[in-house]
Amino acid sequence: MSSISKHQRIRNYMERKHRKLVEEAYNLQYTDHERSDVLTFEALQLDQKLKFLHL
Repeated sequence: MSSISKHQRIRNYMERKHRKLVEEAYNLQYTDHERSDVLTFEALQLDQKLKFLHL
């Protein structure tokens, strides 16, 4: 497996995970504020990693 395809697979996985975390945090926003904050924080961390991978 080439490093480019591995990089692409990791980036795609992280993008899917980021979308899922943001969606779940949004859904919990009005019911469970603590869990929503944790998921939002995790999504922000993933967003930073994705920005690093795009360089």
